[in-house]
Amino acid sequence: MPDHRTARRTLLAAIAGALALPATPRAQDAWPSRPIRMVLPFGPGGVSDPLSRLIAAHLRPLVGQQVVIVPTPGSNGVIATEHVARAPKDGYTLGYMAYGSMVTGPALGQALGYRMEDFQLLTAIFRAAQFLAVAKDVPARNVAELVALSKERPVAYGTVGRGGPGHILMEMLSGETGGRFDNVVYRTETPVVQDMIGGTIPAVMASLLPVLQQHLAGQIRIIAHSAPQRLPVIAEVPTFAELGHPGMTFQYCHGFALPAGTPRPIVERLHRDLSTAIMTEAVRSRMTPDMTPDITSPEVFTANIRRETEALAAVIRARGITAG
Repeated sequence: MPDHRTARRTLLAAIAGALALPATPRAQDAWPSRPIRMVLPFGPGGVSDPLSRLIAAHLRPLVGQQVVIVPTPGSNGVIATEHVARAPKDGYTLGYMAYGSMVTGPALGQALGYRMEDFQLLTAIFRAAQFLAVAKDVPARNVAELVALSKERPVAYGTVGRGGPGHILMEMLSGETGGRFDNVVYRTETPVVQDMIGGTIPAVMASLLPVLQQHLAGQIRIIAHSAPQRLPVIAEVPTFAELGHPGMTFQYCHGFALPAGTPRPIVERLHRDLSTAIMTEAVRSRMTPDMTPDITSPEVFTANIRRETEALAAVIRARGITAG
């Protein structure tokens, strides 16, 4: 007859032994165990490419793994963004998110291969303004004179796309003043400035880097910008808000995201380490004078993007703006 007491002691010992064994590590507990891929929506050039590479360099010692840069340009960032949305939810694909992919594309109602719900946003990197500049021979020293000039004959201005921040801001200016402005689309901002100097186009709405040195050299004139306050590097240039257009206060952002559904411990770890990397002196000193670091929690970043998309969509509907 079996000894039930012996069997019971054997079963209890087996259970105790199993409980004493170390738990099998979950994927997020061992993360990262291999290199992380940082997918960029652009190729070499501009300010964002070297900035993202510098962030990656400062992120490597924090995560203890290589951070491999994967440039994926094309379709105004859509290809890279779709790639991140479809990546495994394991923390090994980190997306650099441009404003057009997060805000202006969805606000325009473009047919995209992703939704913002496909992403776990982590943090913004920076905020930056847009700058309205005119060629030096344009007979307008300020925004009011440019508007008056446009009422006599439409003024052409260059941007890098229909429905982008520059185009939307100029549509807002037109709506508020009755000015008449024609958007001329360029692939990048630098050729617009070259055409301004050459007398081909009278104005541009652009980021700071392409226009700053030419402004300081007297080749073109920056007459207003969308930052919330004046910038020391061009302290003589007023904000749109100062000129009676507070609704044109605007700063676009870039940021980082993971595929939605990435385990929360990985999200929290990457948010912490990215924030540390972005706030290093080396990274902050590489930003242009109009850029301000913008470290936010994932929840705040998500709420900001949602709010900005809704606000831009309202302007787009009111002005009848379409993508091009």
